[in-house]
Amino acid sequence: MGPGEFPTFKEHSAFHNVKPVNSIDYSVPTTVDATEATAGSPIGWSPSNALVFGRGNRVYHKTMTETEGMAQQLTKLNDSMGNLRLVQCAGKDQPNTMILATSSGHVQLWDLAAKKVVQQWKMKGPSAMMFNAALLTIGDEKGTLRHYDTRTNDSTKMKEQAKKVTRHQGRVTALAWSRDGNLISSGDQNGLILVWDIRKFKTPLEVGEMVQRRRKMQHVGAITALAWCPWFGKYLVSGDSAPDGSGTIRVWDMSNDGDSSTRNPERPTKLELDAQVTSLHFSPHINELLSTHGPGKLTEVPSLHHAEPLQSRIANSIVVHQFPLMRHVTTVSAAKKNIAGSVLSPNGQRIVLAVPEESQLKVWDVWGKFKEPKQRSLLETSSCMIR
Repeated sequence: MGPGEFPTFKEHSAFHNVKPVNSIDYSVPTTVDATEATAGSPIGWSPSNALVFGRGNRVYHKTMTETEGMAQQLTKLNDSMGNLRLVQCAGKDQPNTMILATSSGHVQLWDLAAKKVVQQWKMKGPSAMMFNAALLTIGDEKGTLRHYDTRTNDSTKMKEQAKKVTRHQGRVTALAWSRDGNLISSGDQNGLILVWDIRKFKTPLEVGEMVQRRRKMQHVGAITALAWCPWFGKYLVSGDSAPDGSGTIRVWDMSNDGDSSTRNPERPTKLELDAQVTSLHFSPHINELLSTHGPGKLTEVPSLHHAEPLQSRIANSIVVHQFPLMRHVTTVSAAKKNIAGSVLSPNGQRIVLAVPEESQLKVWDVWGKFKEPKQRSLLETSSCMIR
């Protein structure tokens, strides 16, 4: 793109489609402290198009086919089970499977269609979890990852047979599986990211930048978001929340051992932002990456007396970037309070933002419907060839 030229965006780009739809009542338990809040908001969106979320210690599900429909209560957790901490829905292979976890370590595997608990067990401090088909990965507060085969009918046997590994030195805060299901990335509160090949799960891969003769993937702030690019090579994107309220998005190229030093200079590997990164999502249909952000940091203005500090440019906003060029597509202010996290719809067109301080889940359109190019018929092709 030359000087003075403006990018043109496709019809289904976020540039043309970002707009609010509606909101849903939502709340986290009143006793949740800051440590629990940073574990991520307990919301999930199943391939069967059901949104699962909490209101205090009650768990609800709502069909998203009709955005105005009422939410139905799925269960109420006993006080002895602790606070609802995590909710995660499985993928398209298990469209009605959902898992929830509490601060006291109670884990329940649910069948949403039957509205019943299929399996349940207890563990110490679950802090992040993610499905890969029938394989469930849970990270905990001590830095341990456990891989459970949920096809096992006996929860005791499933727990005993779980593959376990500890390499993180702090609470696991984010997990993401690659599209091919072979690699899983894990991030922790100390800003460290590890990438594991499930076929050799005992040792993380040697990837990232060279630090003291070893490759390392490191952020300044706690890792709050991880996302694998579904359509452009082996790119992993990570986001963090730094102590000063700022955030950074980084791009790691797994085909180049994650090392950014030899990448194309026209493709940035780091975006330093003035607000925390709270979630990351790739569109499945267009080369765009979405990030959500918290309140951000205030910047003092030293040259002016009694001047108000400058607010973050992207505080509590949805920001969309072209990928892998990381060019800006659009920024939209989506809340007055902290966007704690978000989930992407199964069709990749909508997101739901969790804004606990406003007691709302906010539904937004982000990407338009992708229209497949029309296939030319054999008769048309032959006709062209004759001409």
